[in-house]
Amino acid sequence: MIEPRIIIRFIRTPGFVTSAICWVTASLFDHVEFGVEKDGKLVGWLGAHSSGGVQLRAVDYCKPTFERRYAYPVAPHEYLRWKAHAFSKIGTPYNFLDIAGLLLRMRKMTTKHRLICSQFCAWALHQAGVEALNVAPGYYHLVTPETLHLSPLWIGNEIHAEAQRVP
Repeated sequence: MIEPRIIIRFIRTPGFVTSAICWVTASLFDHVEFGVEKDGKLVGWLGAHSSGGVQLRAVDYCKPTFERRYAYPVAPHEYLRWKAHAFSKIGTPYNFLDIAGLLLRMRKMTTKHRLICSQFCAWALHQAGVEALNVAPGYYHLVTPETLHLSPLWIGNEIHAEAQRVP
């Protein structure tokens, strides 16, 4: 039997928008998303993107230039809660106002019922009872891929450690 785990990856992709996001957020990463497994095999990536909002995408939908993957072990009930909550958000639109708020450093700029990638991941982890960061529930819109990557949960749980040049 495969032990339950939550797969998460932090990536940087090529392009102007990526460069802008990384510059504004002082980050190595422009995106974070969950890996979805079936019988121990990766079958897709679940995350929020500007095109399409929260969706389950194919394993090879993008080619990151920099990537870190982690597998955080959880109890079966935590995994089931994470999966139920994360998949319930499929179809949720992207939170463009939150991106503007991060850019302008205006903490209150966000839209209810919309999500950015890191907001979605921090929220879904919280729903499973996994606290990645010391963030009050109403403030997940302030979490960036970089700040989520700083969580101590990932220490010792890296599963994809190919040598990559830091951008």
